[in-house]
Amino acid sequence: MFQVTTLIGDAEKVEKELMKNPPLSEADIEAAKALVKEKGEAVAQLKSAKAGKAEITASVAELNKAKENLSRLEERSKLKPGIPQKDGKIHYSQDIFARQAFFTVSSQLQVETYACAICSVYTFGLAF
Repeated sequence: MFQVTTLIGDAEKVEKELMKNPPLSEADIEAAKALVKEKGEAVAQLKSAKAGKAEITASVAELNKAKENLSRLEERSKLKPGIPQKDGKIHYSQDIFARQAFFTVSSQLQVETYACAICSVYTFGLAF
């Protein structure tokens, strides 16, 4: 039997991404949070001053861009290299099968006993 998992490919992608673009520092994330707060306060000031709709809309658009950037930075900071683990064991919940899975070549193994006796044997079954 062979163990099957999709976690290895995902782990390799994450490792390549982290090598290409190193993870961000806490200072970068805090700066992005401060920018979101600043933009939010600017929107609040414009609304309280009853500014024009165009000004408020532009300010809200800037706030939304800052929030999206912060969200991307926070997601990126959560990336960890290697296969996901929980309590020191592989965490299969992110795998395609959501549990430990194995493939077997049982039909081929069964026919080997016949091959010793008969010589020419064939198997029909699922193949990948």
